[in-house]
Amino acid sequence: MSRKDILLTFDYELFLGKRSGTIENCLIKPTQLLLEILTKHQAKGIFFIDTLYLLRLEQENTPACKKQLETVLSQLHEIKNEGHTIGVHIHPHWLDAQYTAETNNWNGEIKTRFALSNLSDADKQTAISYSVNILQEFLEPDKPITYRAGGFYCQPFSSFSKYFEQHKILIDFSVMRMFKSNGYQNLYAFDFTNPPEEFIYYFNEDPTVKVDSGKFTEVSINSFQLSGIAKIRNSIYYRLNKDKVDFLRIGDGSGSGNIISHVNDASIKRYIRNDQTFSIELMNPIIADAYVSFLRKNDFVHFVSHPKSFTPIGLRSFDKFLDKIKLMEIEYDYTKIIASRLSK
Repeated sequence: MSRKDILLTFDYELFLGKRSGTIENCLIKPTQLLLEILTKHQAKGIFFIDTLYLLRLEQENTPACKKQLETVLSQLHEIKNEGHTIGVHIHPHWLDAQYTAETNNWNGEIKTRFALSNLSDADKQTAISYSVNILQEFLEPDKPITYRAGGFYCQPFSSFSKYFEQHKILIDFSVMRMFKSNGYQNLYAFDFTNPPEEFIYYFNEDPTVKVDSGKFTEVSINSFQLSGIAKIRNSIYYRLNKDKVDFLRIGDGSGSGNIISHVNDASIKRYIRNDQTFSIELMNPIIADAYVSFLRKNDFVHFVSHPKSFTPIGLRSFDKFLDKIKLMEIEYDYTKIIASRLSK
C-alpha cells in the first residue's frame, strides 16, 4: 500500500456572527480535547490562528480581554510545544467587530471588510504585519509561513501578494477545490471550480493557476463524495441521533451565514451524493468509515476543521478514524508532503 498523505488543519477562531461565543467553549476546551487525540495517535496538525481577534483583544484592553489574550497565547504555547505548526488566519471583519463588555461578547455581523482584498493597502499591510509579529515566537524559524484566508476568500491574491512576499507568507492553504462562493453583496467572492490537477503546486498571482517555479505554493483542499449505501446510512443515523447531547457542538456562538457551494450543487447529482470536505465537525461513525474507505483508494486527504464547531461524537469518530488507519503508512508532516509532491 502506498504512503498516505494526511493534512490536519484547524481554523482557530470564534464564531463570526452576532454572538462570538466564549473562548472557553469555542477555543480552549475543544482544542484541548483535540490535542489529547492527536498526541494519542502521534499525529501532527497546522493551527491557523485568527490573528485580528488577538489584535482587538489588545485594543479593548479590558481586564477580561487581557485575560482572554493570555489564555489564548498560553494554549498556543502548548500547541507549539507538542510539535504542531502555527499558521496565519486573517478575518478582516474583526476590524469592525463590536465588543460588549457587559456580556464579554463580540458582534461580527458587519461583513463589508470580510476579505483581505476589501482592505485599503495601508490596512492590508497593518493586518499582515501584525499577524506575523503576534505569532512570531510560535512560527517555525527560517521556514515560509503557512496561511489560510478567512472564509477561504484569497482572491484576488494579487491585491496583497507583495505584502505576503515581504513577510515570507509563501504557502497558502485556501483553495477549496470545486467550490465557490459569492460572498456578501458581491463585495468578495472565490471561484475554485477549475483547479489544477495536482493537489499541491506553485503559483504566482492566482492560486488556481499552476506556474512552474512560482513564488508561492498552494496546498489545496480536496473533498469526497458521500453516496450510495453510505449516504443512506448517514441520513438515517443523523435523524435518529441529531437531538442527542453528543451531537451538540461545544462552541456557544452563532455563525456568519456565508454560503459555499460545490460545483455539483446546482445539478441533479446533489440528490444522489453529497460532496463535502473532510472535517471533524462533520464526522460520526458512518462518516469515519467513509473516510477510511476513501483513504484506502486515494493517497491525499486535507482536513479543514474548526474547534468551535466540534461535537463529542465528531471527536470520538475522529479518534476512531485515526485508530483504523494506524496500520497504513501515514505522513502528517506538511513540509515532507509538499516537498515530495512538488518533486514529482
